[in-house]
Amino acid sequence: MSAKTDLELLRAYEPVLMFTRGELFFPTDVEAYVRCCSLWLDLPEGGEREVVPAGELTLDRLARADAEWPGYRQHLRFVQESSLRAEARRFRRRERPVIPKSGRLAAVGVLGRIVDVLMRLSLLIRGAVPGGVAAAAATRYRDRIDTGTTATYYGRVVREGGYVVLQYWFFYAMNDWRSVYGGVNDHEADWEKVTVYLVEEENGEYRPVWVGASSHEYLGDDLRRRWDDPELHRDGNHPIIYVGAGSHSHQMLPGDYLIQVDPAFLRGVLRAWRRFTARFLPSSSRLRGIGVPFVDYARGDGVRVGPGGERTWTPVLIDDTTPWVRGYRGLWGRNTRDWFDGERAPSGPRYERDGTVRRSWADPLWWVGLHKVPPTPEDTRASLQAHLDDLDARIAEADAKIEEERAALRRLAAAEMVLSRHASAKARAKEYRARIAELERSLAARYRERTHLVDEREMHRAALANGDVLEPPPQAHLRSPHLPYASGRQHTTRFLHVWAAMSTPLLLTALGVVMVVLRGSLALLAAVGVVVLFAAFDALARRRFLTFLIGSAFLALALGVVGAVIAAFLINWRITVLVPMTLAVVSLLYLNVRDLLRR
Repeated sequence: MSAKTDLELLRAYEPVLMFTRGELFFPTDVEAYVRCCSLWLDLPEGGEREVVPAGELTLDRLARADAEWPGYRQHLRFVQESSLRAEARRFRRRERPVIPKSGRLAAVGVLGRIVDVLMRLSLLIRGAVPGGVAAAAATRYRDRIDTGTTATYYGRVVREGGYVVLQYWFFYAMNDWRSVYGGVNDHEADWEKVTVYLVEEENGEYRPVWVGASSHEYLGDDLRRRWDDPELHRDGNHPIIYVGAGSHSHQMLPGDYLIQVDPAFLRGVLRAWRRFTARFLPSSSRLRGIGVPFVDYARGDGVRVGPGGERTWTPVLIDDTTPWVRGYRGLWGRNTRDWFDGERAPSGPRYERDGTVRRSWADPLWWVGLHKVPPTPEDTRASLQAHLDDLDARIAEADAKIEEERAALRRLAAAEMVLSRHASAKARAKEYRARIAELERSLAARYRERTHLVDEREMHRAALANGDVLEPPPQAHLRSPHLPYASGRQHTTRFLHVWAAMSTPLLLTALGVVMVVLRGSLALLAAVGVVVLFAAFDALARRRFLTFLIGSAFLALALGVVGAVIAAFLINWRITVLVPMTLAVVSLLYLNVRDLLRR
């Protein structure tokens, strides 16, 4: 298909990006960005060396960087040290709208706020973007790159697995999530993408079926929404995506999104607690994991980019043969050598930071879990029919195995019958009986499997014969969709904000005083008391005191039962064993008598 046709497809379904009021960076032209950058080499001994100063670099030379400096990893630098302070001062003198933050510390408990402290402290030993870079980048972007009326996307069209994949890549000069919006990280350069998945009808027309949007490091089914999903906002054929302030991550619904973690060692406890709160305290919380106080403000109340917006799209076609896409494997911004990678600039759309091909570029269906999803209901029916053919073959194979094993079983049974009549062959007969029992178990298992296969086959045949709609509901594939915890228009109490800001330092100070002043078991009891007291105040401030009381009661009950059992065992272990045995005997006697009377 011609490049013009690919461009027409991209224009027909290009997304609308809704930014939060106060956003400083918008999707931009990489050529203008590269002209503002210097090119640096990462030296083997750990240093770096500038090889092309700012103002002299072009996309053509960037594409030849590997050939010009073989054996070296390269990175760009957008903000230059010589102009950093002046550009940062100019930014701070500007007036700009400040978004009303929903109180990130107030959104989580004490544990989440402790994680926040640890994350901030880790920046002291990790590689981090220096102070002032985000402010200087905003000035540099506004003065040298931003047109004020347009935005650029880099479009790529891939045909794979029955889908026509439209990738829209967006480049931002800076991710200023940490320094401006209290988020996780800052880094120069930022690549994000939205992908629209089409199917081609028999008449040659195209029909959109799925939309995927990048959001931090998430991947899989939860990243995509079906075209008819009521929670996928659209303007005609243009999906509307809400962009996180500073982070530029994508969300399907407007609002404030709390970053959450789900530690593996606590997963079972968290799952049980969610089930309990969902049943008995349905309004207590919408959070699914342990909240970490970093918020994505994706409110959509700012600039609209795309059809019907203040900024219009400038599309640029790219593919595997585009020189700068294929040729440059280095970082698109400052290399801070952060071992967490959070503050390191990303590589381009085709590559990961280590220079390997990005999997979402090479395999856009895997990225959103679409390999398992047939493009159309007709393809689903064809796949189901192919599965039926497999079932027929497996059932026929099972029938043959059953006949074979049954014949073998009967041969063994006949032989065992004869051997059991002779005293001298008793041992041999016993071996045969063991083999017979084993073969009977195998035959029974094979019969069970065949029964399941036949039952499944009948279900599939009925679905095909009845013309059932072989398409699940629009949100059936979602397991843990990222949903906003707040709308951005809610009001929280001043006490909550003050408590959220002061509680963690006060808690750590109180625990420190306890450890210094008290000794032994008294110090341990005092520390537990301090933690419980702070947890109670935190629950009260967040209007979840009832949840705290119920949770505390269950915890106290569980600890009491465990303590009572241990104490009883230490006093007299016989009583500890006899009590549950007596209860078991009474229960069994009651059940047996009840069954006897019912006859």
